[in-house]
Amino acid sequence: MAIYQILEEIKDVRKEGELCDFNGYLEDYLEVIDSSEDQPMKDILHALFEENHDLKICVNLRADINRQVISNQIIRYKDAFKLQGHPVICPVIIYGKQDDAERALILVQHSDRSYLYAKGLYYTLTEPYSFLADCKNELVAVTAESVDGVLATFRKLFSVKAGALQREADRNRFSNYEQLKKDALDEAEAVKENAETELREAEDKEAMIYSLVVRWFLLKKVVYVQYMVNKDMLQNVHEGNIKKQRNQAKINADEIPFISYSELWRSI
Repeated sequence: MAIYQILEEIKDVRKEGELCDFNGYLEDYLEVIDSSEDQPMKDILHALFEENHDLKICVNLRADINRQVISNQIIRYKDAFKLQGHPVICPVIIYGKQDDAERALILVQHSDRSYLYAKGLYYTLTEPYSFLADCKNELVAVTAESVDGVLATFRKLFSVKAGALQREADRNRFSNYEQLKKDALDEAEAVKENAETELREAEDKEAMIYSLVVRWFLLKKVVYVQYMVNKDMLQNVHEGNIKKQRNQAKINADEIPFISYSELWRSI
């Protein structure tokens, strides 16, 4: 089943579904969009609608952290498996059809290192046992940095292979794996440093704890998987030995700092 059909069948809260807040035509969403929505995101959504009036949008899609997935077992971030329900939340997925092609675009609010979360969401939503596991080549992840930037990607979405588009987006964010890893370590440390303040100010303490754990999980995920899919690393660093590459990927993921789940609860 292609990505459009899979996403289209997800019921939102209006239809008593629990997996997303809104799933339907982008035109309809723009009429009910929350006034608190990030303005750059609003501008991008309006621009996308002007490009294609038939686009659909899935808002706050919820997904699992699956302990059956080998990469999740290797990462060994046990706190992620303590979260109940569907703790991973993908803020926006735009999806549509053109001729015989079905494609989708993950959009996250832009910040200095939010691209890491976009990539982490992509890897989580398309990993084995996920409902988009067979759609890796139909989905691209970007940030809502600018209207022009998102439109440039969208205009190639149905004509250029998703992998090529994703690599192009990658190059705009980091020049090599080491830079990505450094950004992930810096982001994880920043989340750790701000955790106390975020928890103190949060009305829903449990939801904030879940958010913190998921952020660290996504950072570990992207550091691990991005290393594993790097063929240059496999051939030039590990001489084609996949076990050595996997072990180094695990070591890299282990470097991501975090506050334990139990300590987060004790701090409130």
